[in-house]
Amino acid sequence: MKVFFLGWTRFVVVLLVLQVGLAGWGAVSGGGERVMRFIAHAGNGGMLIFWLMLSVVFALIARPGWQTVLLTALSAFMILMQGAFAYGFGTSGTLGGVGIALHALNGLGILTLQLIVARRAKRAVDAKRALRAEGVPA
Repeated sequence: MKVFFLGWTRFVVVLLVLQVGLAGWGAVSGGGERVMRFIAHAGNGGMLIFWLMLSVVFALIARPGWQTVLLTALSAFMILMQGAFAYGFGTSGTLGGVGIALHALNGLGILTLQLIVARRAKRAVDAKRALRAEGVPA
């Protein structure tokens, strides 16, 4: 299950990088095209909420270490906060700008956390393989 969790975590990292790309793609466009591009960003974000909630379950099953599980749970919590940052401060004016800035920073924080989780999951897989190579059942 550790190998599955590693692959799953890498998949989530790819989706997060895509999410940042979709945000940038929407930000550099104008008019109706901008709305359509941000719909792709919002749709991928909705899927990321689901994927990160599943990540917590998979982390609990894979048992890569309690810190890895907690970091995964923190990522899931942070992605739930994304909607509050994007819409909770309004959509215009200074408060809207603050909300969007927090939304962007929180998104980059989620990506960073998931990169750390992927690295920790890789270490767990490597440790399992090392034990198996020594003949110790994992």
